[in-house]
Amino acid sequence: MNRIVKLGSLILALFILANCSSTTKSNVTRFHQLPSPNGQSIEVIAMDPTLQQSIEFGAYAELVGQKLGTHGYAPPTGNATNYVAEISYNIRPLRETIVEDRSPVSVGVGVGSGGRRGTSMGVGISTGFGSSEQKVEYVSVLNMNIIRLSDGKRLYEGRVENLGRNQNLAQVMPILVEALFQDFPGESGSSDTVEHSAN
Repeated sequence: MNRIVKLGSLILALFILANCSSTTKSNVTRFHQLPSPNGQSIEVIAMDPTLQQSIEFGAYAELVGQKLGTHGYAPPTGNATNYVAEISYNIRPLRETIVEDRSPVSVGVGVGSGGRRGTSMGVGISTGFGSSEQKVEYVSVLNMNIIRLSDGKRLYEGRVENLGRNQNLAQVMPILVEALFQDFPGESGSSDTVEHSAN
């Protein structure tokens, strides 16, 4: 009996864990003629000048600046810098895309008693379990251009889009930045899908 109960509990726990864990995907596209970094200084600025003094922008710029630092760039010294990395971002609902919050599989556990063999246990599996609550998905976008200030030439254009149910851009932004800088700068003209775990 104890062995059967433990087996049923294990199946139920695995089912719950599988349905609590999910993944979100980001699509990354880039075009560039970017030379290998060698300690050049770079400043992160807003494409929209009205956002330059925004506290929200400052938080996102810091995330981008940290990633640029890990890839060989240095923060600007004084008023002098070799490059600027201009960024823009937004999030919007996909009004025509509605998804049902349903789990494809359910597990049922039953225990009964009686007969010569004492207590017995049964495990049943069915599909279509879950609520029919509907939720809107959101598209969040981060764009980044890198420009050489000596001649004004744009050397890098990158864009990442993420589709998910989270409408809080502050929570999604680290995912966008992480995806944009995966294998940075990447192959010019390529587009990749990056998967992230989400709970």
